This record gives sequence, C-alpha cells and structure tokens, in this order.
Amino acid sequence: MIETDDILLDVADPEVSARFYARLLASRPLQASADRALFLLESGRTLSLWRRIEGRAAAMSEVGFRVDRPAAVDDLHIDWWDRGASIVRPPSDTARGRGFVAQDPDGHRLCVFAAT
Repeated sequence: MIETDDILLDVADPEVSARFYARLLASRPLQASADRALFLLESGRTLSLWRRIEGRAAAMSEVGFRVDRPAAVDDLHIDWWDRGASIVRPPSDTARGRGFVAQDPDGHRLCVFAAT
C-alpha cells in the first residue's frame, strides 16, 4: 500500500498563507520562510505551503478535514468564519454526512466533514 504523509499546496505567498493557516489551525508552523511553510496536523500529516513558481498556472486543490461528529462541523464553521476563512458552502447535510467548504487566500478548497 502506498500512502502520503504530506499535503502540498501551491501558494502565491507562503508568509501570507502561513498566517492564514496559523489562525485557522490555531498552531504555529514548524518551519517558515519566504518560500515555504510547514505545519504538523493532528493526524501526523504535514501541510506544506510552497511558493508558486513564477509563470506557472495556479493549481487549485481540495483538502479534506474529517471531524468526529456532525456538531463539530457546525462548531468549526463558526470558528473558521471568526478566524477569517471565506465560506464557500455553509454547513449542510448530504448523503455522506454533514460538512462545509471554506477557501484559503489562494482559492484552495477546505472541505470539513463528519461522516454519518
């Protein structure tokens, strides 16, 4: 089996994105520079924010954040709204569970969900 431990996001400005994710995740980056920021997530995976190569088209990504219960989706929605996340889709129930979608400054979609 092949697994990944690192989530890589292509960003315009790693310092701006690091401030955004530090607020959202309520944690500080393990590493931060003008070209890269690295966060350790509770799952043990890392979130890497890399400066976009000049002239290269922006690649939009989606990152899933699983929470343990549907009420946690609503709580996190309010928390992320207060921390400055742009909410693309407010909390709603789907066939797969409850979730919402936020967006970071570079347009990456952040999908929060609790499976039912």
